[in-house]
Amino acid sequence: MAHSSIELAPQLDLARARAQFPALSQYVNGQPATFLDGPGGTQVPQRVIDAISDYLRSNNANTCGAYQTSSNTDQVIAGARSAMADLLGCDSDEIVFGPNMTTLTFAMSRAIGRELGPGDEILLTHLDHDANVSPWRALEERGVKIQLADVREEDCTLNMDDLAAKINSRTRLVAAGYASNAVGTINDVKTIVGLAHDAGALAYIDAVHYAPHGPIDVWEIKCDFLVCSTYKFFGPHMGVLYGKREHLARFTPYKVRANTDAVPQRWEWGTLNHECIAGITACVEYLAELGLHTSHVAPDALVLGGRAGAPCRNSRPAFVRNQRPGEN
Repeated sequence: MAHSSIELAPQLDLARARAQFPALSQYVNGQPATFLDGPGGTQVPQRVIDAISDYLRSNNANTCGAYQTSSNTDQVIAGARSAMADLLGCDSDEIVFGPNMTTLTFAMSRAIGRELGPGDEILLTHLDHDANVSPWRALEERGVKIQLADVREEDCTLNMDDLAAKINSRTRLVAAGYASNAVGTINDVKTIVGLAHDAGALAYIDAVHYAPHGPIDVWEIKCDFLVCSTYKFFGPHMGVLYGKREHLARFTPYKVRANTDAVPQRWEWGTLNHECIAGITACVEYLAELGLHTSHVAPDALVLGGRAGAPCRNSRPAFVRNQRPGEN
């Protein structure tokens, strides 16, 4: 088969990329430092370091105040929501920030668990990180039955036949990973979501390990929730949750009385880590810029969040996405 018509994307300029990461200039025992601890996360580019320090230097304040640094902080948070919405393919009010993916998942499991009891089932998988297992197993104390989908040992893939067989009319939620943190297996999450929805169940996707390696479009896969960690893709140690707006409004979070009932803020308790949130915007901008240097797509042809012709938020290079159902 001839492949002459296939146009390959330009190769990544490694020297240019490495120069943006101060940690890569370090030496250990006289040798250039090499970072191989994947679970420990990624190093960060200078722009992330600058965004964090600039926030602390110039805008350190709490939100909703009648003074400039507080207003700036509100804008920092709004900008980061917009950045993550661009990255995940959703609207900015569907983005929730938290300390990490585990904390966000426990918060969501407790909220969803308010409506569950004996006779209800949750389906998990043996391929998942415990952060997408233990929060749901905690609902066993409410009488919820936990099912686990098997793994095909010969190739470390999820046994989709077993998963499908364990979804039934009592299944209320299916929690699965986009990619395995242990063996790297990429799951067919769109099919998993479809199987869950066919049974009237919610689909909760852990994309912590997948987000650094592939594009995500939550409206395309139609999941109800998706979580990731920005420290896995050149950002600070923070967790991010996408939730369909209707779910973030319907479920009841455990929160302090002073917190608003507005979506998505009702899911964010206490004072957020504003400086790291500033770093989230910077890491998404780094990814977008990196894409421009390795893509044949002209910058003026890029669309934002699947909305053709939409202006680029915060002057950030946009992500190419398919249009959402119902959009012209």
